[in-house]
Amino acid sequence: MKVKDLVYMSMYVALCLVLDYVSQLIPFLQMPNGGSINLAVVPAIIASYHLGVKKGVSVGILWWAVGFILGMNQWFLNPAQYLFDYIFPAAICGVACLMPRIGKVSNIYTGVVFACVIRFGCTLLSGAYFWPPEGEVAGTAAAWIYSFAYNSYYNLGTMIVALILVPIVISRIKDTQTYVKVS
Repeated sequence: MKVKDLVYMSMYVALCLVLDYVSQLIPFLQMPNGGSINLAVVPAIIASYHLGVKKGVSVGILWWAVGFILGMNQWFLNPAQYLFDYIFPAAICGVACLMPRIGKVSNIYTGVVFACVIRFGCTLLSGAYFWPPEGEVAGTAAAWIYSFAYNSYYNLGTMIVALILVPIVISRIKDTQTYVKVS
């Protein structure tokens, strides 16, 4: 691995951490029982297009790991819940660059939508099985409906923010770099 790539990866991880922290400070981005419109997915997805899938996934995992060390992402019930609430959603941002162009729609947009939909699926699954509404049993229809309603708000907001910011930043990077994977 080149030193240049390590520097880029470190920069993306630092940006993810700062934006994750800033997202937690803005009240209207927060949900009452956890979850937020997460600005940190923007540099994580950009890392995927800039550095490729392996380094993009590494950025996502490092974002989670350093955040955990710094005291972020501390809601822990069991290992499966933790994987679906934190590790998988962070790592999935790194595979955005694998999505193909669909018709005239750039692979940037398909990658952002793919990553955000998979992130939503992870939080939906976690919500239905580990965070059901009070008085309901995990995995029931009521738990799935509650999880869908609760998680769709902030995941949709995250996707909208990413759909706006990621293409803008990638176009600026593309002007200065020769190895951004955009079709």
